[in-house]
Amino acid sequence: MNVTTIDLWSVIQKKDNWRDVCFNDGIHLSTEGSKIVTKEILKVLKEAEWKPNLYWRSMPSDFGEDSPYDPVGPDGKTTINLSNFAFP
Repeated sequence: MNVTTIDLWSVIQKKDNWRDVCFNDGIHLSTEGSKIVTKEILKVLKEAEWKPNLYWRSMPSDFGEDSPYDPVGPDGKTTINLSNFAFP
């Protein structure tokens, strides 16, 4: 399927004393463990043949239609669709 994966388990185990260094309690990552994960993710993104862009305005809106959960405008009736709102 040509999907890039990251084998975090193998990368973490390369660190000396990895159980104590990379995990706080055996499950949750420590600061060092988080740094390893970040480094591996950034490596994959830099090697990608596309330019990743996580800016919210560049992403397609899956649910661009108005919703009853949208905030109500100043007139008290009209809803404001935040998908189209420009945040600074």
